[in-house]
Amino acid sequence: MPTQSHSFKRLVLGLQPSVPGGAFQFAAQLAEMLDVELLGLFLEDTSLRDLAAIPFARELRPMNGGWHAIDIERLSRDIGYAARTVEQMFDEAMKNLATPSRFEVVRGPVGSLLPALSRSSDIVMILEPANPAERASQQFAWLLEAAFRSAGAVMIVPPRIQRESGPVVAIAVGLDDPSLASATAIARAIAEELVIVDIGRTKINDADIRRLGATTGCQISYIFVGPKEADALDHVAPHIQARLMVLRRGIFRDRDVAALASKRNVAVLVVEPGEAAPAT
Repeated sequence: MPTQSHSFKRLVLGLQPSVPGGAFQFAAQLAEMLDVELLGLFLEDTSLRDLAAIPFARELRPMNGGWHAIDIERLSRDIGYAARTVEQMFDEAMKNLATPSRFEVVRGPVGSLLPALSRSSDIVMILEPANPAERASQQFAWLLEAAFRSAGAVMIVPPRIQRESGPVVAIAVGLDDPSLASATAIARAIAEELVIVDIGRTKINDADIRRLGATTGCQISYIFVGPKEADALDHVAPHIQARLMVLRRGIFRDRDVAALASKRNVAVLVVEPGEAAPAT
């Protein structure tokens, strides 16, 4: 039964030039509540430079600018300016943060950066772009794929967070589900109600629910939904106004999980199948 403290040590914020306005504040608040280090990584994708170096590569410029060869020097200036701007935004948001924080610019193929830099005790946070076209872009798809190949848990944060308070929702299959372990520990750490949405085939015993509440000190609500298909994820307990949703990877498709975050305006934490929350 999940009664432990959370095991997360670091919140890794994967940053690209387009950053939603309230994203840094959300990350800072979460890092402080969980008492973890916050690492901001500006991901400079070197594949863009490689593309620009190809002689026949072209870019379409706005305002009837037409197709032109990619200007490598201008591209470098734009990326450098974006990195400095993002760093200023990060520093401003973190200036009153009680936990350690730092900002780094890392260069390389996005597909390998996050997997190489992450640890099993990380939460890798990916911020969805505010622009729907950017969310649908191949570049964001590569970033999302890289996050899910990282060693840690993955948190998808939508451009707009609906609630700054409210329950932590665990979408779980039984008491042994690692999503329940992590959700319980986080709910206790941030002093919020825990809502268990059970999508297993058999209901959890009422006595076990009461015991979990007594041992963790969490206020717990329990909803039995039963098995759901992957494409029905956004219909799971649709009336719950969650602050954070936690689920185990593999229950639903990664792209459905990402779509849930933006559709419900709620951060979604995805933990690995073997990931529990051992005491720190």
